[in-house]
Amino acid sequence: MLAGVLGVLKVIGIVLLVILAVLLVLILLVLFVPVRYKADLYIPETEFDKGFDVGKINFSARFTWLLHIVSGGIDFPEDKQFFVKVFGIKVFPKKDKKKEEKADNNSETMESDKTDESTDDGVIEMSDMQELESSNDDTDVTGDGTDNDAAVSAEDADNTQQEETESQDNDEPEPADSDTGTDSQPDENSNEYSDEFSDEDEGKDRALIEIIQDIFDKIENILKTPQNVLEKIQYTISRVCGKIKMIKTTLESDIFKRAYKLVKGKLVRLLKMILPDKYKAEILLGLGDPATTAELMGAYGVLYPITLDRVVLEPDFERKVVKVRAHVKGHITLFVVLYCVLVCYFNKDVKKVIRRFKKIFNT
Repeated sequence: MLAGVLGVLKVIGIVLLVILAVLLVLILLVLFVPVRYKADLYIPETEFDKGFDVGKINFSARFTWLLHIVSGGIDFPEDKQFFVKVFGIKVFPKKDKKKEEKADNNSETMESDKTDESTDDGVIEMSDMQELESSNDDTDVTGDGTDNDAAVSAEDADNTQQEETESQDNDEPEPADSDTGTDSQPDENSNEYSDEFSDEDEGKDRALIEIIQDIFDKIENILKTPQNVLEKIQYTISRVCGKIKMIKTTLESDIFKRAYKLVKGKLVRLLKMILPDKYKAEILLGLGDPATTAELMGAYGVLYPITLDRVVLEPDFERKVVKVRAHVKGHITLFVVLYCVLVCYFNKDVKKVIRRFKKIFNT
């Protein structure tokens, strides 16, 4: 019994060790096997006066990893879409065959529906035409009858209106002569008018007082605004000066100097690793003006010790023309990138400098 249990545990342990070994090997491969890249650019000889056609540019970029097991790239203008292959099989982008089939079926059904509609609309039977004519005749007959009935009803309505107006004229009462109340009405009207005039005078006085108060308030605000603006300007200037002093003290500190030296060294190492190992370019360039072309050649002469024979620039002092043929090749190792980033991130001096700058800008 114990032997069987130990045998099972042994098998489980061996399987776990194998899985761990495979994972370790994969991690080491991802970290230490570089991703190699290359790019080619070709621009045929074109004159700017005749127009520059972007479609004539040929550009291709490729990357490979682990003996071309994983590869990918982009081609312009043939295939403008980025692709990735694993063991030569395209993984990205995936082709949707079902969508393509559905699109084809939908297009076929749309075409068939259009043809059916055109045949149905183009054919009109004679029976339908006869039905339309008969319906038009019926409407004409019924229309004449309705016109006569409408005329009779209108005459009856006019007669009834005349009778009603006559009866109302006969039933109207005669106006009664009453002299009472004539004397009291002018007195009441005069009191009402006097009250209205007094209310209007009070309203005008209040309006004048409010207008004067508004004018004084505006004058006070105008006099106070320059003082407020000057106080705000002084406050902002003092804050800016304080921040400048704090930044100056941090830049002059030993902590910042150590952090700057560390970050600078790691960035230089990263750039050296990312920049291409091999590159070559042949350029024919003319700017249309001999003076500007000569200035460009002077700048190229300054950079010649760096470029050596890898960049060849041929000037054209007469035409406005360009022609480029370039090839670039390099590699990127993930371990170097992670190492540089982690060293800078976990360094105490770098953390202190970052905290210091956060405090300066947040206050």
